Amino acid sequence: MSGLPGKPGGISGGDVEKYYLEGRIREIADYCETDVVNTYRVWLRHELFCGRLTADGIQASAASLGEYIRARSDFKLHLMSLVG
Repeated sequence: MSGLPGKPGGISGGDVEKYYLEGRIREIADYCETDVVNTYRVWLRHELFCGRLTADGIQASAASLGEYIRARSDFKLHLMSLVG
């Protein structure tokens, strides 16, 4: 899933084994965490399109996600590009 906002530079899914062997576990975790956030955003849109979530609901969920990330910005810098 390249090109998504917030993907850490210099790593892709194909690099995970190499990073693991080099002991770069934190970078793998950061990479995976951005995938989790982006997957949540895709799920929110799916729920909107299925009619199980309103436009206001998706905005509220996105705002809550942004607040969560900003509250942890001192140690989750890799997620800051995911919030507006």
